[in-house]
Amino acid sequence: MSPTDQLFTDGAAYERLMGRWSRRVGDVFLDWIEAPSDRRWLDIGCGTGVFTEQVILGCSPAAVVGLDPSPEQLAFARGRRELTRVEFHVGDAQDLPFSDNSFDIAVMALVIHFVPDPAKAVTEMGRALQPGGTAAAYVWDYTNAGSPTAPLTAAMRAMGLQAPAPPNPQVTSLLALEELWRAAGFEQIGTRAIDISVEFADFEEFWQSMTVPVGPAGKAIAGMPPDGLAQLRSVLEQQMALTADGCIIYEARASAVKGRKKA
Repeated sequence: MSPTDQLFTDGAAYERLMGRWSRRVGDVFLDWIEAPSDRRWLDIGCGTGVFTEQVILGCSPAAVVGLDPSPEQLAFARGRRELTRVEFHVGDAQDLPFSDNSFDIAVMALVIHFVPDPAKAVTEMGRALQPGGTAAAYVWDYTNAGSPTAPLTAAMRAMGLQAPAPPNPQVTSLLALEELWRAAGFEQIGTRAIDISVEFADFEEFWQSMTVPVGPAGKAIAGMPPDGLAQLRSVLEQQMALTADGCIIYEARASAVKGRKKA
């Protein structure tokens, strides 16, 4: 298992950190790519199956295959009631274990910034697609502090700490995604930003959600000494604005891209 794979070994914790926000973006994303029904889907980096479930429920696919490097994440996905007919594989986005022209639609949801070689992964998407097939992805825009975890990394920087980041945050802008899709030979390329609202009932819910031990920030926080953790909480309490009824609300932004394989 690579260091990146070790960031995501707790499916339940990932659900608490990111699952609900992923669903909000996924709903908009699926409407935007306008996928026909009765198609064969490949969900690359499917993780806990959050987005896979949205495909099943909203797109009437003929078949869905999910691939992820984490056996623990896939074990969580297999437990979802809606995913009993999904075929799951442990595997690498950069070396897909599928034949050429195997799928009609290939997607990556909140994945591409964790792939060591994003360009290779996008090329692999194209190889696995039928001519005329659709390749699409969405990812938090780290170039504009678009992730729901952005307040956490900002607080760590305020403490003089090196803020953790995914391996390739530079590929998360609309322009970078468009360039990756163009370099892989896709046509009819489109991009769009997807903005969502991130809400917590109070600071305690925000703190408990943001500090679960998954992802770059969560793993870094898990290794902090008690006094450092207390300081981080104090900085966040000072930085996070509360609504009149004590809620925390802020915006997150994802970048999305889609394209067609040459027919």
